[in-house]
Amino acid sequence: MKKNYILSFFTAFLCALLLCACGKKNETDYVKTGYEKLEEPDYAAAEQCFNQAVNDGDDLTMAYRGLGICYMNKGDYEDALEAFKKALSASKATPDDVSFDINYYIGVCYHKLGKYEEAKERYDAIIALRKRDVDAYMQRGAEYLYLKDVESACTDFDKALSLRKKDYTLYIDIYNLLAETGYQPYGVEYLSDALSKYDRNMSDYDKGYINYCLGNYSTAKNYLEQARTGGNKSVEVLLLLGKCYEELDDTAFAINIYYKYLETEPDAGVYNQLAVALIDQGRYDEALEAVVSGLEIADADCRRQLLFNRIVAYEHLADFDKAKELCAQYLVDYPSDEVMAREYKFLETR
Repeated sequence: MKKNYILSFFTAFLCALLLCACGKKNETDYVKTGYEKLEEPDYAAAEQCFNQAVNDGDDLTMAYRGLGICYMNKGDYEDALEAFKKALSASKATPDDVSFDINYYIGVCYHKLGKYEEAKERYDAIIALRKRDVDAYMQRGAEYLYLKDVESACTDFDKALSLRKKDYTLYIDIYNLLAETGYQPYGVEYLSDALSKYDRNMSDYDKGYINYCLGNYSTAKNYLEQARTGGNKSVEVLLLLGKCYEELDDTAFAINIYYKYLETEPDAGVYNQLAVALIDQGRYDEALEAVVSGLEIADADCRRQLLFNRIVAYEHLADFDKAKELCAQYLVDYPSDEVMAREYKFLETR
């Protein structure tokens, strides 16, 4: 299944926001414990702590902020939005780092709810006060893409690149955002520009990533193997290396890579990619086993991908009743998924 780079870009950004706020000194016990639970992560326990803090009237800014994060993890963006707005109302009159970060969360909630103009306006406000905020330009650029204004998006992306010169990871993020929203040719131009300017400064992983995006799978594989033998054994290297082997029609070897990694490092993203590869090989029962294992440890975004691939596996097994049942459940949680909505209509005819 294709990775959703809009989601992954926001997820990585939100993780950074979460970590930067966990070190506040003036938290009460419930708030402090709530953020500790978020880091584990144990969202159910965290939500209980933040609700107790709200009931006690303790540090409402951080308590409501924590609740918003918990709701986001469940995919409940309406309640998350309300929680973040309450957090902002309880914050200092003069904007500080926490109020800016809450505004970022509000922007992401609007995006998840399909309210791209409202999300853009949040980043407009941030940029008005922080004219060198690279993340705000990247986020606003993403909203412009969803508003089908690629020219304004690229203007923001160019501004972000000018503020963080020689940061090749930005080029990769820009490509992924453009490719996901249907503007891949623009993204290819950014990647080609990155390679021509900064090739000597890039890590083997980033060279591999860029070449993978450009369709140079053999070159990408070689760089990623160099990254791995050089000591970078991260899940990001593994997943991309596996995808290279899949594109080079060596799915069996990719599957072996995934299984070997999972022996020591359980990871929901790897389980999901393993399921995709197994489906491609017609090993549907094994794919379902991978999905089940992944769901036990998945976050909200990865859970959605795993649930999607579970339905695909049941369809390939010709168990259309089960696929239809799971599809109906999926659409309750993700009603805006047009692909699955069409699939459900198809299943109703089986």
